[in-house]
Amino acid sequence: MKKLLLTLIIMNLCACTGTNTPGDDTNPSWAGKMQKTALSFKNLLPFLYNQEKFSDKKNRGEISQLIAEYKKSIHQIDRKSATQFLGDDPYVLQSLDSLHELTDRASESFARGDTKNSNILLKATANTCFKCHTRQDMGPQTIYWKNFNVDALNTSAIDKAHLLVSMRQYEEAKLHLVNFLNESETTQQFDVAYENALHYYLMISLRGQKTFKSALNFIQSKILVAKTPTEVHYNLRHWAEDLKYWDKNQHLLKPTYSSAENVLKRNKKRYSEKNLINNLIASSLLHQYLIEEKNKSKQAKAYYLLGHIYDELVIEGFWDLPEVYYENCIRYSPQTPLAQVCFKRFKNNITLGYSGSHGTMIPVKEYERIEELRKISGLK
Repeated sequence: MKKLLLTLIIMNLCACTGTNTPGDDTNPSWAGKMQKTALSFKNLLPFLYNQEKFSDKKNRGEISQLIAEYKKSIHQIDRKSATQFLGDDPYVLQSLDSLHELTDRASESFARGDTKNSNILLKATANTCFKCHTRQDMGPQTIYWKNFNVDALNTSAIDKAHLLVSMRQYEEAKLHLVNFLNESETTQQFDVAYENALHYYLMISLRGQKTFKSALNFIQSKILVAKTPTEVHYNLRHWAEDLKYWDKNQHLLKPTYSSAENVLKRNKKRYSEKNLINNLIASSLLHQYLIEEKNKSKQAKAYYLLGHIYDELVIEGFWDLPEVYYENCIRYSPQTPLAQVCFKRFKNNITLGYSGSHGTMIPVKEYERIEELRKISGLK
């Protein structure tokens, strides 16, 4: 029973799954909420990816109602329930808070006629779904979405991959990324988008699916691509080496702190980009570990490792995770050497985030938070 509820909540958290029957307002079940969320999100998509239709006053009433339904379904998910079934993991609560904030702001923007901003905010919910659905391999594929034609949407391959993952259509998402990568190689466009597509493909394979063999075959095929930039080629060779090792040693990958720590040992004497495979695998193990672990001092150790991992995972949309984990590490292990290490990393992240050409300008509230956490950590 718990496993069933867990699956339903994960699916509902990201507001992207369901069957083909709308949820009834009087139905308190997770399945009913999930169905309504799925339907409202699905019906929004044709408007979201057609700015002309989204801005057309003739559609205003329909879109306003769809946004209201989408927002309401998300707000029906409470933090306590999410933590109960998904563990004490800031990743979960941050995703839920993000969905709340995005839909609230989108609704407000649309109401005052700012359709452009509303459109951007609603699209961003798919990115939040992507993060949630690649947190680990939990929840089934959503059959409800199998007949949805994502190719009809006027957007990039990476956006389509985000949408497909939000629907748990992992293989279709990877196919769009592969097509984009192949086109980029043909035109020799080895830019940031190309590298991001590689990262997303591996995130889907190693965290959303845990398909090590197919990920290895994919990376080996990319090593053979002519004229790949030297640095990218060098990274690909490191990734292939790590994938080959873990494909042969999957029995070592357990949802425990010690197993994740062991995975990260392969990162010694490397810099962040080359650590991608081990970081993705270790983070998935730690997220699973936090579902069951209730001891705060043990959780704090996991938070520290996750903060360190997300410091290195240079992937769009994850830049704010390290400080969240470092803060929890401090609060869960006060007045300890671990808390002091986490505080130093937390402060460094905040300082870098507010540094620019005019120097470092930390807002008063952030400065107060830094000082609060310094005292909790026990650092003088």
